[in-house]
This record gives sequence, structure tokens and C-alpha cells, in this order.
Amino acid sequence: MENTALSPALLRFGAVAAMLIAPVIITVAVLGESNNILFFDPIFYGEPVEPWIKSVLRAAGLSKIIMVLPVIGFSCFLAAGSVLFQYIRENSWQKNLGLVGYAIGVPMTVVMWILQLSLMNHVLLHYGKTPDADLQLQTQVAFVLYFFNIINTVFGPLFIIVLGSGMMAWAALKVAALPKWLCYWGILCALMLSISFLGFLSPDFFCARSFCPFAHALVLRCWSLPVAPSKCIDGL
Repeated sequence: MENTALSPALLRFGAVAAMLIAPVIITVAVLGESNNILFFDPIFYGEPVEPWIKSVLRAAGLSKIIMVLPVIGFSCFLAAGSVLFQYIRENSWQKNLGLVGYAIGVPMTVVMWILQLSLMNHVLLHYGKTPDADLQLQTQVAFVLYFFNIINTVFGPLFIIVLGSGMMAWAALKVAALPKWLCYWGILCALMLSISFLGFLSPDFFCARSFCPFAHALVLRCWSLPVAPSKCIDGL
């Protein structure tokens, strides 16, 4: 059951936050991956980070600003999730766990994106001065990149999508607060992403990681309009 006591302004806020998630995150993914300045999977296998550093130097202008977008995008996850938590009137452990997922996952992810932005600017300012300094900087970059990749490919999605979106979808399905297809979509995203984590646990399940981009794409589409009825969207 939906909570009709919520103010239209709050519902509009949640709707706007939810609608911003997909275009912002997709923009970051397209720009970042096309310039090879976001994720660097070879870091998991101990390979040198020089290719990533060179990509950052080549896309210097983009590297200075691109990390601002995911901070906005993932913050919108928390904003939309908070409104959805209030929109679902009945209390349940699924709803509470979903909010906990957002409350843990979003700050953790946002901190890592800010740290990555700081790392990029540090590289732009200091790389290429002396060989010894470059070697030391490469060590720092490898350390930060490793944790950035772990947080944003495993722990961030685990809390935000599997626990946050997945549990909220389950809670909404139980009380018919949202259309069934939307709830099933959110649950499917959570399941697909859970399967993709097997690829990070063992090389034998590497093919499972192919589920990850599909799950991310589905969840972004799924939560584009999750929290407000059409009458509130019409008033924007």
C-alpha cells in the first residue's frame, strides 16, 4: 500500500532524484570507459598502472570533472530510496534492510569517487617530474585503484542494488505499493548482480561477471520512475 500522506513536494523530490540516476551514471560510464579513466581491472592481477595513468593524462580536462557526476548520481540513489522508504507505508524487514543498504552503500561509494577524483588531480599535478617520484606515485595509484575497483564493483553494488533496490522492490511487491512488473524487475536486477559477484570470488566463475553490466543497466532503467505516481510527475 502506498503512503498517500506524503506531500506532493516530497514525492516530486524523490521522482526527480530517481530520474537523474540513469542519465548521470550512464553518462559517466560512457565518457569514462571510452577514455579508459574509470575502472582498471588489470589491477586485480598485479599489472602496472601506467596505462591508466597515461589515459588520465590524455584526458586531463575530463579527468578533473568527471567524478563529480557519480557523486551526484549515487547521492540520488539515497534520496530516491529514502522517499521510497516513506512511500511504502507498511513496515517490514525488507524495507528496513533496503534503507540500510542505501545508507551504507551510497556514502561508501561517494567517498571512493571523491578519493578517485583527488587521485586523478594528484596524477595530473605531479606525474612526469622525476623517475623516482613517478615510481612512488605509481605505488600510491595502485593502492587507491585497487580499493576503488573493489568498492565500486562489489561492495557498492552489493549494498546499493542488491540490498537497497532489491529489498525495496520486495517490500513494495508485498504490499502492492508499486506495479508488480517494476518490483519483479528490481528483484531480477538484484539476483543478476548477486550472480555476477561469483566472478570476483573465483576465476572459475569469471563468465558470471557478464551479468554485471546487464544488471546495472536494468536497475538504472528500473528505478528511473520508482517513487511517485504519475499525478506527481505531471506537476513537475
